Amino acid sequence: MDLKDIVSISGVSGLHKIIGKTKSGLILETVGTSKRFPTGIQDNVSILDDISMFTEEGDMKLAEVFVKINEKEKAGEVIPDGKIDVKAQRDFVTATIKLDNERVYDSDVKKLLNWYHLLKGQLDFATLKSSPANEEVDTNDETLKAENSTDTEEKQKTKKVATPKIPKNVAPKNVASKANSKGSGGAKTTYRPKSV
Repeated sequence: MDLKDIVSISGVSGLHKIIGKTKSGLILETVGTSKRFPTGIQDNVSILDDISMFTEEGDMKLAEVFVKINEKEKAGEVIPDGKIDVKAQRDFVTATIKLDNERVYDSDVKKLLNWYHLLKGQLDFATLKSSPANEEVDTNDETLKAENSTDTEEKQKTKKVATPKIPKNVAPKNVASKANSKGSGGAKTTYRPKSV
């Protein structure tokens, strides 16, 4: 199981694994149970791989947050659950990831720790740590610089061609004749534009 296969639905407790798709949504299985259900268009579904948390150093992906919490647990620390004091939960998360306390609600901290406890037996945190999404891109890489330089050269070579503007008072070149519907055996009247 990977974080891209796990979702949260607003208004529905717990986490859910994607097991299939329908025309209008997903087929999900609740993590820890065998309960299956479909989602509809009205459901607000969030994939855990796309979620990040506000820290003092910027946004941190949820996978990275889970890895840091798991490292604390391996070091022997007790991970708070949703039943203890909110202040103790916030203090633990702030010490772990330098949480931005002004932008993160208590309910989000509680949800994070509950999700960690739900996924603890289901996820391999070592694979989360080595996933390509969590590896930082080296901007000093020579191939990246070469690609950027060719893009700017191509943009400089491409020029826009201006289309000539036609004045409003010029009559159209092809004037179509219009059939008169009032008899006279198919006599035609010519359409003439009004002069300005």
